[in-house]
Amino acid sequence: MSKLLPYETIVKACEGNSGAVNAILIHYVGYIRYFFKVNGQVNAEEEDYVKQWLIDCQFKFLLDDPPDKP
Repeated sequence: MSKLLPYETIVKACEGNSGAVNAILIHYVGYIRYFFKVNGQVNAEEEDYVKQWLIDCQFKFLLDDPPDKP
């Protein structure tokens, strides 16, 4: 099980903080590459498309109140 991204990182990414956006991309790059491997090779064009889509979606994400802390 992978670690969850801190809520604050997601908020900063939605506000346009480039460091936070990069942290989210780094968090998901392994998943993205895994699903775009064909014959052992990563399809870089598709990987870039999904990364850009992920960035675009971050700015459309609406945040409500922060989650309850355990």
